[in-house]
Amino acid sequence: MSNDNSDLDPEIAELLGISLEPEEKPIEFSDTGKPINRKELKEIDLTKILKDSGAYNRIISEAGEYGARFHNLLIKYTKSVDKDEKSMYREKLIPAYWNMLAALIDNLFDYLTDEKQALFRYGLLKSSFIDDTQKEVLLHINRNPKIPDFYFIDEWLLMVGNGTIKQSAVDETIKMKKKSPSFVREKLERKLGSKEAELANLKQKVEQHEMLEKSLKSSVSIILNHERLSEYGNIIAPYTNEQKKALSQMQDIIKDLLKSDREIEGIYRQIRYLEDEIRDLKQKAGEVVEELNTKTVREEFMTVRQMIKMTAGRQGNHFPFLIKSYMPKNIRDVGDKETVNNILIEVERIDPGIFIRRYKKNEHRIVPHIIIVPSYGDFGICWEPFERINRATSKGRLAIPMFPRDIKTAILYALGDLRWQIAKEKALHHWMEEGLTGHYYDYIQSNKIKGDLKESFIQDYILWIKYESQGLQKLHKDVREIFWRYIPFPQELKEMLKNRGYYYAELYKKDQNRALSRGY
Repeated sequence: MSNDNSDLDPEIAELLGISLEPEEKPIEFSDTGKPINRKELKEIDLTKILKDSGAYNRIISEAGEYGARFHNLLIKYTKSVDKDEKSMYREKLIPAYWNMLAALIDNLFDYLTDEKQALFRYGLLKSSFIDDTQKEVLLHINRNPKIPDFYFIDEWLLMVGNGTIKQSAVDETIKMKKKSPSFVREKLERKLGSKEAELANLKQKVEQHEMLEKSLKSSVSIILNHERLSEYGNIIAPYTNEQKKALSQMQDIIKDLLKSDREIEGIYRQIRYLEDEIRDLKQKAGEVVEELNTKTVREEFMTVRQMIKMTAGRQGNHFPFLIKSYMPKNIRDVGDKETVNNILIEVERIDPGIFIRRYKKNEHRIVPHIIIVPSYGDFGICWEPFERINRATSKGRLAIPMFPRDIKTAILYALGDLRWQIAKEKALHHWMEEGLTGHYYDYIQSNKIKGDLKESFIQDYILWIKYESQGLQKLHKDVREIFWRYIPFPQELKEMLKNRGYYYAELYKKDQNRALSRGY
């Protein structure tokens, strides 16, 4: 999303007595970086920072010329009384702020301070810019428990910087130490992705195998637990009905275990074969190695900035740091980790397939990485539905704004985006002809609906989860039918809805007819 400046015409500015600032240019980085040795972050002492009047000055000082540039614009912005003048400085302030953060990024993890961490994580620039109630909200967010796959910006950048998580997809995401032919590199990335997918499949197969072994152990335990007959010298009695049943079940379990073992053996063979191919490709490419350093963090930071822009949208509030007039005063209005996680759990109960992907006939539940960004935007976004080198089992990336007007709607927007992108990628070049995207595209074309196709889908998905799941009919009947089939509610919810109106009853009846036609 662009964030164009709406500057005053120079002649008008001269008449008003306003001196126009030079255009803010993006910071230029060097092509080199330095290694990142930090593996984890310390807890932010936010109470101390909120009382520390010198925190802002230390940030400005460390950012050098970019800090000074931002500080001067901030003074002019806060002192402006003329509406047009204030608007001009506001637009200048935004890119200047991002340039200041970019100037801090190289040393962020080498010289990690509470004030820098709070700046990147929450957009806390100066504690006097927010009131006491808002400070309490911030302290509450800061006490959030750690939840797997949930990250604030500073946590995310460190995970990418030290190689725990791959960089987000852009045109050029990974710097290679040695140049190599692009086709070899692409083939290597595909093989690495295939190996990652096979390992995920192996993990699930082994878990299923271990469950079978536990069932076998339980059956053996039942069989060995004999009753004894005291009247015949306390010798064991014949098998009980329960033991005979356990013996019968054991035969089936053993067959399943042998079949499972063959499948696991096959996956191990495939992984070893892929490892041999990867080894050969690395040699051909001159030992292609990912170079992870502060340059990686810089690049990821610029990607995160684009995510933040997208959460605000073209016409949204792009103001980049915390101030009293924009920050919510109630914790229920904030997208902290705990709140976002609870809403995701709630939505998954309604849309149980939201995180399910099929690979080699197995269903994998793959929750995407959730990046909580300091933004006043109203839209969660799906940056990528999965990593390009492993479409089968890799995690996608969702960015959720921390301070939207309606946190649940913002999250549903991201999930609708995820749903659309995964369905479209699954259908590939047939996306306009089949499946969820194909049927929805036909509906849009047939009804001559104007506007962005994905945006229409997302808005309908929000209505589907918020209202249709409660029996409140808000969608066009064609969309309801598409979603009923391709974004199905759980069976118990369908059972409830069939009694809530004619349309739901008809859709339920179609489900039964389809099941019968498949021979269920």
